[in-house]
Amino acid sequence: MLRRDLLRLLGGVSALAAIPAEDLFALGESAHAGLRADGAGLGFFDAHQMQTVASAADRIIPTTETPGAREADCHRFAEKIIADHYDTTRQKRFLTGLVDLDTRSSTLAQKLFVDLTPEQQDTVLAAVEKDTLASAAPANSFWRDLKYLTIYGYYTSRIGIQDELEVNFYPGRFDGCAPLEAK
Repeated sequence: MLRRDLLRLLGGVSALAAIPAEDLFALGESAHAGLRADGAGLGFFDAHQMQTVASAADRIIPTTETPGAREADCHRFAEKIIADHYDTTRQKRFLTGLVDLDTRSSTLAQKLFVDLTPEQQDTVLAAVEKDTLASAAPANSFWRDLKYLTIYGYYTSRIGIQDELEVNFYPGRFDGCAPLEAK
């Protein structure tokens, strides 16, 4: 998926229309600010789970001419949101989804998801997406949460906002104490 396709997808997500953009951005900004400066996780994911989320997020928004999801710490952002804002049922569903990625990867190539080539990871993720869309409740799925958290984390990070979207919150120059010239 190209980034412009991703932006179109974001524009079409009707569920987000009910939530003011300022609130979504504020929550995202708060979550990014709450990440540990040393790069360590919060402890909700173990090391393998963190690496799996990082690898999957990196396939959703890969590094191209701009940094991707891994560089934007989307995996750490996802851990923060899941640990702090998901109920136990959703947390368990997400962790079960991570196990499913490894199970599917083992079936495909006798390796864990993180050890697959990017092309093999894409194959596994495409199968997960296909199965999710065919399910009775695609809105309540690991895949939906993974994609949403990756996109949300990316586009509320400095990398997503400034490097990718090139948003400048303070356009122009401000000379607050510039002397006025008399006419």
